[in-house]
Amino acid sequence: MKENIPIIDYVLIYDQPVGSIDVYAKQRMEFLRQVKSTGLRADLTLAEQKGTGNKYRIVKIYSPFELLSHTAERMRLKMPLAEVIDLKPSGYFQRFMDYFTTEVVDNYISAHYEHNKRRLFHGIENEETFFRPALRSLIVHYILTNIPLDIGNEDAEAATQVTRKVPALPYLLMKKAFRSSFALHDRKMLQSEGDSILSSSRNSGRTRSTDYPDARTELNELWAKNYLKFQPLHKIRNYFGEKIALYFAVMETLLITLIIPALIGLVIFIYGLYSSISCYIASSYLEDFLQRQNYKELCSSPNKISELIDKSMDIIRGVCNNIAGRKRIIEKGLNATCANTKLKNSTLQIASDDFFTIIQSSFDNDATPWFALAVCLWGTIFLEMWKRINAKLVYEWDVENYENDEPTRAEFYGISVRKPYVLLLRILNMFENKMKDPVTGEIEPYYPGTLRRTKMLLSFLVGFLMVLWVFASVLAVVIYKTWARIRITTSNSIESFLLTTVGASFLNAVSIIILGKVYHIIAVKMTDWENYRTQTNYNDALILKLFAFHFANSYTSLFYIAFLRKNNQKFFQLIGLTDFEDNCGVLNNCMSELGIQVVILMIFKLCPKFLTDVCIPWFWKMKNRIYNFKNSSLSTKNQAMQLTVDDYILSEYVKPDLGDFTLEEYTEKVLQYGYQMLFSVSFPLAPLLFFITILIDIRVDAKRLLGLYKRPIAFMAQDIGHWLTILDLLNGVAIVTNACVIAFNTDFGRERPFYEQLIILIVIEHIVFVVKFLLSTMIPDVPQRILLAIRREKYQVSTKMRGYPTSLHQFR
Repeated sequence: MKENIPIIDYVLIYDQPVGSIDVYAKQRMEFLRQVKSTGLRADLTLAEQKGTGNKYRIVKIYSPFELLSHTAERMRLKMPLAEVIDLKPSGYFQRFMDYFTTEVVDNYISAHYEHNKRRLFHGIENEETFFRPALRSLIVHYILTNIPLDIGNEDAEAATQVTRKVPALPYLLMKKAFRSSFALHDRKMLQSEGDSILSSSRNSGRTRSTDYPDARTELNELWAKNYLKFQPLHKIRNYFGEKIALYFAVMETLLITLIIPALIGLVIFIYGLYSSISCYIASSYLEDFLQRQNYKELCSSPNKISELIDKSMDIIRGVCNNIAGRKRIIEKGLNATCANTKLKNSTLQIASDDFFTIIQSSFDNDATPWFALAVCLWGTIFLEMWKRINAKLVYEWDVENYENDEPTRAEFYGISVRKPYVLLLRILNMFENKMKDPVTGEIEPYYPGTLRRTKMLLSFLVGFLMVLWVFASVLAVVIYKTWARIRITTSNSIESFLLTTVGASFLNAVSIIILGKVYHIIAVKMTDWENYRTQTNYNDALILKLFAFHFANSYTSLFYIAFLRKNNQKFFQLIGLTDFEDNCGVLNNCMSELGIQVVILMIFKLCPKFLTDVCIPWFWKMKNRIYNFKNSSLSTKNQAMQLTVDDYILSEYVKPDLGDFTLEEYTEKVLQYGYQMLFSVSFPLAPLLFFITILIDIRVDAKRLLGLYKRPIAFMAQDIGHWLTILDLLNGVAIVTNACVIAFNTDFGRERPFYEQLIILIVIEHIVFVVKFLLSTMIPDVPQRILLAIRREKYQVSTKMRGYPTSLHQFR
């Protein structure tokens, strides 16, 4: 008979006290007492970590179905009923797309869950799998984080001390009363080897998302190991929750839509490379032609020099770009040759292009302006497609109207209730009306908005100072590059290229990474200091700080190269560097430098992520495998199968926390998105590089989530929040930047008069903005079939639920 082992829904771990005073023991015991009073089962065991001798208390929490059911009703969660709504479109295209799918999804109509009507809901016959794994862990997390704990205002005077309630678990975690709290990965992973994923059940075909057996193994087979098919988004949602699943849905949408601009960019780069090689060949013919001339005779007649220049231009006209710049080079060389009257049979030497010059020149060709316009319009199409996909997913996942009253953050604190400050608050008429909750009437921690806004102003000043550091670092890199170009003389073009262009770009990338890490720490500290009541407000404030700084930190050097590098000799004179001038070379072409800077930043910005996400976890994984191999007995072949549950829990405990996974990933991807959007005209291969990055990163993140880190709490979400606004903002800025680069820096507008460049800028910008507006207007945010399905669901739910009692059970 198969043993029915209860599911461990949650784990709490704290140190086994040895001869020291545990100041939070009383509060911890009170919390555990309240945990049991809610109906949760909490088993306390003592376990020793093998190899270290460290002893820990493990609290394993189990939740009965009745408690889950009542809490789901209290949370007003929507659960599937028995009826199915077919949302799958038909047609040849859909049958083609089916080849790449990894799961078949049945979309059930859903209704707000009610315990007394649970027999109406799909899958209720199996209480263990009725609540999907992500929802089960979220419900238990909701119960635990809503257990209150009475604490005193530690900063207040004893006579005026006020007891306030805070969420117990976050508070005790903050105070280190618990070392860690987490939901366990699938229990069947006890049979795995080290941190690896079980591969005993390989599913090469598609599986239905309504089944949850060994979800971690299924995800490994269908997701982490699969590069050529769609992600199993519904299974990711069932195991990790909507918030994480929406992130991977955005990445999949971005990956699919990037195919076309990546291919177009590759074609344009190949065309540019062909044009550069053709120009190189024509330049060789031009050099031979100029070397055969008799300059002693030519220099005596200005008319003959003019004719020679015209014939020279005929050789490269229609083959090379920037004819005006090349003409100036030949004129300058002729003047120098003719001025040197001491030489007999003197010849004019024109330096031919080397390999790096050919590659750089391939970034700027006749087709790159059109490519930039196409990428700008692609950005709008991507966002409109994502809005439609988001609407479809949140409907299928029943979170389209998800709103949940967030508990107060454990880190949130009220003001110290001292008499002078109380008097001040009463003068400002802010104290007496806000110290009591308007619903419960209970005393709540109070923090005046005026004080928070003052702190926000100071945070802004700190961010401004950090932006000044960014400008200083860019200036330092520019000075180094200019100094290297002037002082470092070498006949080796490769060595010169590495010491100047690549070296400066590398230093800039290192500066961006270091300043980004430093400001991230500062931004977290400043946001903590601003003291936000809810986690959503806290996250929003942190996102805005980080993106505002990263925008300046990541793109300042690119804006400098694109728009400020041509005429900066006066600036160097102002700071005392009279011999310095950072320019765009003899051809006055900043496009090649801009393209090199973009590609180096896109590559080097990935290095810290590769180190933290791949190298370090792999190192610890190998270390654990070697340690387990040394301590394993050769006589016990199946020793890994005999590990206790506590051993497995401790093995999960030592894994690092993911932290705010979506915040870090969105930040990195949005910055990469900005590189390829803002300056796509300078580097046609940017979409292809971005495509490869996302393709690899999705699978790396899958491995991180499934095995290398603790299982995150499966939070719900109905959209990607402020990131959609930021992406839309980048699309708008990209139109302006690319139009400016086309008008002032590309061969299309470089040598035109200023008024013509201004006309080109205005015309391009307005045309693209109009087309962008038309696209966003013509493409509805919600597909018609989803709107129809929502109407049908409302009707069927009202029919299905009619005639049943509607009493609402609130869990206390």
